[in-house]
Amino acid sequence: MEHVDLRKLNSGELTQVRRQVVRLKKMGKPGKEIEEITGVRQNRISEIWTAYQREGDGSLEPKKRGFQKGTHLRLTPEEQAEIREAVITRHPEEFGIPGSLWTLKRVCAYVWKKYRKKISDGSVSDYMRRWELTCQRPVKRARKQDPSRI
Repeated sequence: MEHVDLRKLNSGELTQVRRQVVRLKKMGKPGKEIEEITGVRQNRISEIWTAYQREGDGSLEPKKRGFQKGTHLRLTPEEQAEIREAVITRHPEEFGIPGSLWTLKRVCAYVWKKYRKKISDGSVSDYMRRWELTCQRPVKRARKQDPSRI
C-alpha cells in the first residue's frame, strides 16, 4: 500500500486528510481500515485523533512553522539602534573601514569591529529592511564639494 507523506501536502490538503481521519474515527473504524482508506499510517492517525480530542477542530488546521518574526536575532535592540545611527550619520572611514559609502560588507565589518559578532550579508540586509533603510545610488558629485564655490 502507498502511504501519504503528510509533510508534502499543502495546508488545504492536510486539513482535508485530517478531517477525513477524524470523521472515520468517529464512525468507529479501526486504525487499520482508516490506513487503507486514507493512506495515512496508523501512528499518524493516532496522533491526529489524540490532538483532535485534546484541542477540538483547531487541531485540524496546520500550525504556522518556524521562528516568530523578531526572535532569534543576533543583535540586541540597543546594538541595532547604535548600528542604524552610525550608518545614517557617519561614514565607514570614521571607523577605520575603507570606503566612503556603506555596503553590506562594510556594515558586517563594522559589527565585527564594534561587537565581535559575525553576521552574514543576508542578515545585514534583513536588518536594513527592518530599519527601513534602502540601497541608494550615490549622487555623482564629490562629498566635500562646496556648492557656493561652483
